[in-house]
Amino acid sequence: MSYFPLFVDIKDKNILIVGAGKVAYRKIIKLIPFNSKITIVAPKIIDEIKKLLKENKNLTYKNKKVDIDDIKNSFMVICATNDKSTNHFVSKICKENNIFINSVDDIENCSFIFPALIKKDNLTIGFCTYGKAPYISAYLKKITKNAIPENIEEVIKNVEFLRNELKEKISSQEKRMKIIHGILDYYKENNFQLSYDNLKEKMQNLINRH
Repeated sequence: MSYFPLFVDIKDKNILIVGAGKVAYRKIIKLIPFNSKITIVAPKIIDEIKKLLKENKNLTYKNKKVDIDDIKNSFMVICATNDKSTNHFVSKICKENNIFINSVDDIENCSFIFPALIKKDNLTIGFCTYGKAPYISAYLKKITKNAIPENIEEVIKNVEFLRNELKEKISSQEKRMKIIHGILDYYKENNFQLSYDNLKEKMQNLINRH
């Protein structure tokens, strides 16, 4: 089975976490930067999640077992329990109502896979092996994270401004792509330590060539 990688805006969306143990904690930590409204439903809760509840106004805890109403009010559900019957129940309701469901370490009850994530400001990267070898995803995440420039946010902003200027000067998308790639190669050769003016001058040279 193949999964299409889709980046979805979950800001202010209702996300349901079923379970409040260590697995749930790791998922919540990954979701918090995306500013969704997270509801945690479980009869028991670990101290780490209690601390998160105090620190984040977008987190809510319900001390009970999950029910149909909890699920139906959600945009996305993550089932972080080791209870097969709960996983199956939650997955069934989600699939019947076209709600995204991820059941941790239970691929049969998933409609999407929670990837290994890198999140740095406006850069988000996901790694997925379709649940077959998650340690490979984690390993590739580690390698990639070490390769990302420390000033990636500045790099993104500079290239965004250059791209907008380029749209006004070059009508061909293919030519714009070649020029942007040339700018990025030049940026990389200089360890991503160039000013916007340096990059703009390089862009003009590349425009003249094309």
